[in-house]
Amino acid sequence: MPNSTWKAAKNAKFEGASYKEFKNSLGTIVDPDWRITLDEKMFTAISADLPTTFDGSTNWPECASVIRNIRDQANCGSCWAHGTTEALNDRKCISSGGADTTFLSVADTTACCNGSKCFSFGCNGGQVGTPW
Repeated sequence: MPNSTWKAAKNAKFEGASYKEFKNSLGTIVDPDWRITLDEKMFTAISADLPTTFDGSTNWPECASVIRNIRDQANCGSCWAHGTTEALNDRKCISSGGADTTFLSVADTTACCNGSKCFSFGCNGGQVGTPW
């Protein structure tokens, strides 16, 4: 990506972390009742030339500041809330033609309901289907 400062490397945040400390940031809870299974489908090959790369911030430059914004979940097992909230931010901006660049709150998503009701345990994990 042109103008990118990101480089693939070990994340210093996890240097020296124990397995338990690392695992705390992986908070998705998969409830078997919420899984979606699809029938196997056969697809015919398409003849269109597909791009080898895709960058949403280039495709929708009016939303580049939203699409490129990646928030740090810190030591919170809220990956389920971060992923869904950031995707919704991007889609909200794109659908508005760039008019809506406000950021929805990951904290609100993380606290959206209580544990046993919808499998949201805040920083202790959550059900990715709940925010969707």
